[in-house]
Amino acid sequence: MFQKTETGITNLVTGETFDITQRPLPEDPMATSARLIQDDLALMFEKEDGEPYLLAGAILLAGFWRLQDKYGMRLSEIHTSGEVPQFREKLEKGMLNFFRRLEPKDPVVRNNYFIQVDDSLPWSSSIGAEDSPDVSWNTAAKNKAIENHYFRSERQSLRRLPRSGAVVFTIRTYFEPVTKIAAEPYVPGRLASAVRSWGDDVSRYKGKEKYEQVLLEYLDQKHKEQVEGGLEVEREDEVRSYPY
Repeated sequence: MFQKTETGITNLVTGETFDITQRPLPEDPMATSARLIQDDLALMFEKEDGEPYLLAGAILLAGFWRLQDKYGMRLSEIHTSGEVPQFREKLEKGMLNFFRRLEPKDPVVRNNYFIQVDDSLPWSSSIGAEDSPDVSWNTAAKNKAIENHYFRSERQSLRRLPRSGAVVFTIRTYFEPVTKIAAEPYVPGRLASAVRSWGDDVSRYKGKEKYEQVLLEYLDQKHKEQVEGGLEVEREDEVRSYPY
């Protein structure tokens, strides 16, 4: 995908060549980085108070949040401003310790997932316009047809950069219609069970009331069809592995 040159690097997919020897640099390093890989990027730097701060990023496919809102925030503030469920009670201390222990040689990968009720990959238009001062699930239409339901998942990697000590996130977003993923063995039952397991706080955070009736009815029907077609439910853990 890449080729080293005398002055920098060439992206063999796009044909773009980047000069990293010229001073001043022709463009912002984050812009260059964003044009070299498909993932979104976010960099956290630890300040004197011992907490990581979001001080650089190239975020193009955030879906539900905006870099301009989070830029300059410390790690805990990013999560509390986004109303992440149980962050103060259960997650804050462990997350800070995790960041402090992260080593360059030991990158970590994690996944998350959301249900989205519009087909926009860069920004979920159902929660409001991207340039609106206030965005929330309150603006989303309720119980839209199942064809409007999408499964959105992020594969995030975290690693510490050896020179600067910053922690870099790579965020790769996968976006598929629920009707497509529900055709895979075990997926309808597994996803329905996961959605039903959410507590009230997670349900509010993920906008469950806007889609649960249509989504669960559809997933239950697809799971029933798979079982009637011979799906061996008891073998799920052997046959399939899910990141969520």
